[in-house]
Amino acid sequence: MGEFLGDRRDVAAGNSIRWRKRVCLSMEPPAPLPSRSRSGRPLTPGELTLVREARVGRLATVDAQSRPMVVPVCFAVVGEETPAIVSVLDEKPKRVGDERLGRVRNIRSNPAVCLVVDRYDEDWTRLAFVQVRGEARLLEPGAAGHPEAVAALREKYPQYRDMAIEDRLVIAIERLTAFSWRGDGTRFG
Repeated sequence: MGEFLGDRRDVAAGNSIRWRKRVCLSMEPPAPLPSRSRSGRPLTPGELTLVREARVGRLATVDAQSRPMVVPVCFAVVGEETPAIVSVLDEKPKRVGDERLGRVRNIRSNPAVCLVVDRYDEDWTRLAFVQVRGEARLLEPGAAGHPEAVAALREKYPQYRDMAIEDRLVIAIERLTAFSWRGDGTRFG
């Protein structure tokens, strides 16, 4: 920011506008955005079916400066009465180590996440999506819930049977709420 040196006559005359910067001796980081209450409601059986059957989802996280990031992820649903969504930091090539991945850093600073799964069809009455919000945590190998997550992921994705995902971090998304839409105008049951 700075101090404006000029007036409307300068602008109208096409003169350049001059700014004088004021030096701020103590720069404070911007205040965080106000927190919003979790929106949504528990997943319906129909929404849960679409989520379970989806092969890929888009995981959205937010960094410490409130900048969003979205990455495609493979995932599975574990649990019946209180479902959770799990995704592993697998052996596919990555440019940085697991701890330096944006999604890991973001979850460590802000566990609120969103996962979107969708169904696309050229018949747009068959379009659908489910947006699942929840709180993520990182499960170290051997932690409670880690073996069940690995088993569910290997059952859903045969590719994981040849990877040592039991030695990798798992993202577990819990306290799920949902928002959904269908192209035919009906609600998920």
